[in-house]
Amino acid sequence: MADPRAYLKNLLEPATIAVIGASDRPGPGRQAIENLEQLGFPGTIVPINPKYERIRGMRCYPSISEACNDGHTVDVAAILLGRDRIIPVVEELGSAGVHAAWAFASGFSESGPEGATLQRTLQEVCERQDVAFCGPNCVGYVEPAGGAAAFSAPVSPSLRAGNVSVVAQSGSIALALVNSARGIGFRFLVSSGNEAVLDSTDYIDYFLDDERTDVVLAFIEQIRRPQRFIDAARKARALGKPLIVLKVGRSELGQRATVAHTGALAGSDAVYDAVFRKYGVIRVDDLDEMLETAEAFSRIGRTRPAGARVGMLTVSGGEISLCADLADGLGFTFPEWSDRTKAAFAEVLPPYADLANPLDAWGSGRVEETYVRCVEAAVDDDVDLVVISQDAPRGLAPNQIEQYRAIADAAAAASRRSAVPIVAISHLSGGVDETLRAAFAAGNVPLLQGTREGLHAVHHLIDHGRLLRGPEAPSHETRERCTTTWPDSVEDGVLDEVRSKQLFRSFGIPCVEEELCTSEDAAADAASRIGYPVVLKAIASDLAHKTEAGAVALNLADEAALRDAYRGLLARVAERIDPGTLDGILVQRMVRDAVAEVVVGLMRDATFGPVVVFGLGGTVVELFEDSSIGVPPLSSRAARQMIASTKSARLLDGFRGGDAGDVDALTEVIVQIGRIGLQWGDRIRAIDINPLLVLPKGAGVVAVDGLIDVSRDGTRTEGACDEDPRD
Repeated sequence: MADPRAYLKNLLEPATIAVIGASDRPGPGRQAIENLEQLGFPGTIVPINPKYERIRGMRCYPSISEACNDGHTVDVAAILLGRDRIIPVVEELGSAGVHAAWAFASGFSESGPEGATLQRTLQEVCERQDVAFCGPNCVGYVEPAGGAAAFSAPVSPSLRAGNVSVVAQSGSIALALVNSARGIGFRFLVSSGNEAVLDSTDYIDYFLDDERTDVVLAFIEQIRRPQRFIDAARKARALGKPLIVLKVGRSELGQRATVAHTGALAGSDAVYDAVFRKYGVIRVDDLDEMLETAEAFSRIGRTRPAGARVGMLTVSGGEISLCADLADGLGFTFPEWSDRTKAAFAEVLPPYADLANPLDAWGSGRVEETYVRCVEAAVDDDVDLVVISQDAPRGLAPNQIEQYRAIADAAAAASRRSAVPIVAISHLSGGVDETLRAAFAAGNVPLLQGTREGLHAVHHLIDHGRLLRGPEAPSHETRERCTTTWPDSVEDGVLDEVRSKQLFRSFGIPCVEEELCTSEDAAADAASRIGYPVVLKAIASDLAHKTEAGAVALNLADEAALRDAYRGLLARVAERIDPGTLDGILVQRMVRDAVAEVVVGLMRDATFGPVVVFGLGGTVVELFEDSSIGVPPLSSRAARQMIASTKSARLLDGFRGGDAGDVDALTEVIVQIGRIGLQWGDRIRAIDINPLLVLPKGAGVVAVDGLIDVSRDGTRTEGACDEDPRD
């Protein structure tokens, strides 16, 4: 059996298309042919329908087999039939030597158990017959440059060819992009639907290999094969092609909608963020941001800003304030102009002009003179990217178009002679004047719509340049694993604190000195060995939250305090649980010189498998919700970035003159937890070290509490570092 992905070219770049269910009557069977005629498809269209002898002047065959027997070599079959007729047709395709198909029909996995069973059968048939299948339950695809389409809805006459390729799991989103009329040129636009055979990552991978695709977009509800997606993200980085993803399902309601639509469980959105950051995927929040970011990348080609220093020219102080507010937190700066640039500005602006960045280049109002000179000076400055803030809506008066055209021409000319990327932003999103768009485009200057969307596109350009200059994420093929052998004596379920820390120690995680005791005298003896002050904790499986149960006594300075606390602890615990279930009283060294209490943990995400969690710990962990997520394998650099992204980083740096924490030791624990996840992700459901006390610099870290949830069934969860079971 061949890999269906081998026939993606048949599907997306066909020379001959069979339309099964073709019709002269209004509906998808006619629309599919009309789309091909409108697009100017230069290949052969083969209508298939036993009810007709001819359709639109073309011979119509009763079956695909008869068409192939008549000498047609069909690359792809567009199937415009009902659900129950899809599988028999696909069986016939394989026998006729047709290796690619698309089906419009719904009623498969999105419709419930019966439909899911039908979809599994469809998948099995396609794999047996070597058919690369798009769908079902989707509107199909369009390839404007070649005039090819297997598409059930009308194709907008404004759709034009270009270097942006898109895959969308939602058919309505694909329609929105086809009809967007934003001036963006598309190479491929695919609606992938239920993805019974080919999924989004297969299309992304094909787009990346396509020489005429420079920008890849994806609207994703769920990533079905995480390792394949990560491999594609690595390829995109290696090729320097931006992979721009709109991943829905951030909210609880959004996740429920995703489950209902795709029939699959959505992974944690914070984990998606972590995966995207690690592998250089550009995440956008809505379709406007996606399209403006695509426009920016598609226009500037392979040029990337060399840094994060942005120079901006406007014609309004109000625009300056608006842009400054919306740019806050986007990771780029507006540095002061150089002296030579200020001198150039001063030659054309009034004496009272504030030569700041962003610059109000309105001057005396003759922008076709002053603004043009300012553009020329700005690109010669030490900035990494220049933003032209210039409204260019539809409906401008002719003389205003002429005035603004001078600015666009100056920007285009500056772009042609300078290595500094230039981006223009029109502050409204209702479309742009085509004369001005064309003037900017003459110098490959993208004209972006919307202040927020435009500034976010600038951020993505800068961030992608930073990605390409930085180190590549560690590969799963060269990952460093934990070297500890799994102890056979560890039972399934949630281990208590004592047994969890025994496992932590075997994994190389420093833990506080402690002894489990079953009598008051034994506790006193243990305290004398450990050294006062000490902590007492009641250990029982029914005491997950010991502090709330009054099962912890802190800072016991001597034996008298210990004995008194021991008896009080037993009395309080007896009110909460059956004393017979008490495992004992833990005597633990009291650590008093910690710089910070943090939490380090491991969880198994539904999509990507083991991930590492770090944040502010202790009793406030749920109050502040200050955490970051990392996807193993983790380098020391990545672990430090996890720390730096949280508020606890300020504590560890020495807050208000306090001691700095041992970040090196903390980093090693985070990296080690990642190694544990890679090696034992099938044995461990979760790890929670809370608190992990960070001691002053050079003194290390120490775990004083924690739990491990050992998997009862040991079933391996496919994760980001697993091989694709379908490969």
